Amino acid sequence: MTVTVAAQNEGVPSLRIYPLTFFFSLLLMLMTATAKSDNAQSVPHGLITGGASGVYDPAHCEELRVRDGLPNFFAKLRAGKPVRIAYLGGSITAANGWRPKTLAWFRAQFPDVQITEINAAISGTGSDYGAVRVAGDVLDQHPDLVFMEHRVNGGGGYEAKSVEGIVRQIWKRDPRIDICLVYTISEGMLSNIEAGIEPGFGAVMENIANAYGIPSIDLGPEIAARAKAGSLIFRSIEPVEGKLVFSHDGVHPGNEGHEIYRDIIARSMLTIAPVGSPREHILRPPLASNCWETASLAPIGNVALSPGWAPVDPKTDAVYRDDYGRTNAMLRGAEKCDNAGETITVHWNGTTLGFSDIPQGAGTQVEVAIDAAAPFTIDRPQTEQAHRYARFFYLPEQPAGEHTAVLRIKTLPPGISYYAGQILVIGKAE
Repeated sequence: MTVTVAAQNEGVPSLRIYPLTFFFSLLLMLMTATAKSDNAQSVPHGLITGGASGVYDPAHCEELRVRDGLPNFFAKLRAGKPVRIAYLGGSITAANGWRPKTLAWFRAQFPDVQITEINAAISGTGSDYGAVRVAGDVLDQHPDLVFMEHRVNGGGGYEAKSVEGIVRQIWKRDPRIDICLVYTISEGMLSNIEAGIEPGFGAVMENIANAYGIPSIDLGPEIAARAKAGSLIFRSIEPVEGKLVFSHDGVHPGNEGHEIYRDIIARSMLTIAPVGSPREHILRPPLASNCWETASLAPIGNVALSPGWAPVDPKTDAVYRDDYGRTNAMLRGAEKCDNAGETITVHWNGTTLGFSDIPQGAGTQVEVAIDAAAPFTIDRPQTEQAHRYARFFYLPEQPAGEHTAVLRIKTLPPGISYYAGQILVIGKAE
């Protein structure tokens, strides 16, 4: 099929024949160009590393993206008012590293201001555990600034829902609290970051940061650049002459690595500080309607237990005290049983449910039935050699509404007790 169009030839009108495919091609090119233009306009942009201007592309890593800044926090500092800084994260934050080093930096910058630390870091936890505990561990302490460090430990398959849930819980409680995302680095991320690619969970958090205007600081590009240049060895048990050894295990920085983290955050803070005026943060409709903004914790003593359970004495129980700091932070009291067949029954209104426990050895299994569905089995081995680490696990997500879960101890090796701690509730326990 063809169409005819008028053409000009030396001022004399004439007819020229074109295939219809020409117009389809032309239309496609116009649509593509328009789409590219729209996409370029739809990606937020603004201040980045060093105060330059750049695009906030979640797929690419950047040391600093300022977005809406930390205006309430810095306004209080400049006014000489007391501030409280919360550090929510895992073992990298729990260490004697970037957390106390940045706290000391803030105090040196503002020597006349009372700056209080809220240490809400628990080893081995990511955003999926952070969402259920942020209310008690952070918000009840009335922070002015919350650092969120979750990229390395992840979100247990609930990355976007849990991170957005933390943000929304914070601003529902107090819309004047400022938030800053901090991205630490592990060895598995190194090649992507060297190539300028944001690791998967980081891209998820960057999407949320763009939507809510939250500044983010990526500690990875500086580390990757030094490793590529040869001045830094990312992992080594032994010292390397003339090189900075970043970590012994590929995850946890040594003192010099934490000093680099501190310096990156410090220079980022200097860029962020002048941005914005004090205001309440706007809580727009959620990106995910079932994000974890209703997450909470329920003490194990508040749910229905079968008769074979007994309270654990945190002061004397050898298993509970084996890795006491982490265990008590995660379980916050426990019940234990010595025989298979014992049950925990939880009624809740929400979408999913989690359990905290202390696995021991191998061979322990629990069986869970949700509502009228067939039960399924979950293995609970202890994978650490040095200590009996506390753990947690979530059940499959359910449609929003009222549910009942029954956890039954299916197999328990001789001489082993099963320890259960607080319940992780996405919704509200009833």
